Amino acid sequence: MRLGRVRHWVTVGSVCGVAAATFGVAVLTEEDPPVVRIQQTAVSNAVSAVAARDVESYWTPERMAKAAPVTGRDSTSGRTGVAGAARTATTYDGVRTVGALFFNNGAGDRYCTGVVVASRSKMLILTAAHCIHGGRGKGYARKVAFVPQYDRGRRPFGTWPARRLFVHRLWATQSDPDVDYGVVSLHPRPSDKRRIQQVVGSNRIAINRGYVNTVYVTGYPRIRSDRRDRPIRCWTRTSRHSRFQIRMECNGFYGGTSGSPWLLNFNSSTGTGYINGVLGGYLAGGDVHWRSYAAYFDKDIMSLRGYADNHA
Repeated sequence: MRLGRVRHWVTVGSVCGVAAATFGVAVLTEEDPPVVRIQQTAVSNAVSAVAARDVESYWTPERMAKAAPVTGRDSTSGRTGVAGAARTATTYDGVRTVGALFFNNGAGDRYCTGVVVASRSKMLILTAAHCIHGGRGKGYARKVAFVPQYDRGRRPFGTWPARRLFVHRLWATQSDPDVDYGVVSLHPRPSDKRRIQQVVGSNRIAINRGYVNTVYVTGYPRIRSDRRDRPIRCWTRTSRHSRFQIRMECNGFYGGTSGSPWLLNFNSSTGTGYINGVLGGYLAGGDVHWRSYAAYFDKDIMSLRGYADNHA
């Protein structure tokens, strides 16, 4: 849908259930750095360090294992009569900049996938908006925490509670799938005050790269569909779905993979690449496991990331 291409809006909320506020954000030009001019700003409360410790304690191994995906993509829903994709995702050890994102959306404990995005604050991850905000008429998730390189219950880099959540106003007010991406700022690690990017590294954002690219997609499918409980990966090609949506085909991207990064120029040595999309958008990322969607990345994602960076 993407209304109002000259000027867009961002919504920010705390994960303590404080009512969201809205912000007018001037769109960046191609030459601008990822910093935005803000109008009509009203910032809601952030999660305190004390509350963050409660969130970290909440996410026990048992709760993580029982958390359900926010969407129910499987092999039987959606269109029938199609065999699926030519490629199939494989399990692996994961990469340190991608992890499972746990939260409670009011209907229960849920999880998606998140990726650390490069920022000056060194505190940000990127995911799908539908993972952290319910869309029109709803609010933000609570008890949000990121676990980098989560693998069969193991947390090699610990649990990182969220400080603030950010989505585009068109998602918050209209559930617009063309802006189905969100940013989460994370508390520094209490033991040494290091920030997530300093500990695991990060991935830069790639915008306006067209519809057809080779991408490396990685995420966390639900245990009921893939009982190996491991991260998956797939090299595949993207194509155009609509003006502001791209798609890819690869078997195995069940529920839980919402927010999975689509990485250009992935470097297997460093485990990083350039984020060209996150699984979401049309049909909340798709209604079958073998075909997935992502909102097209342009200046709007840079505006959102820039605002979050300034208010992390």
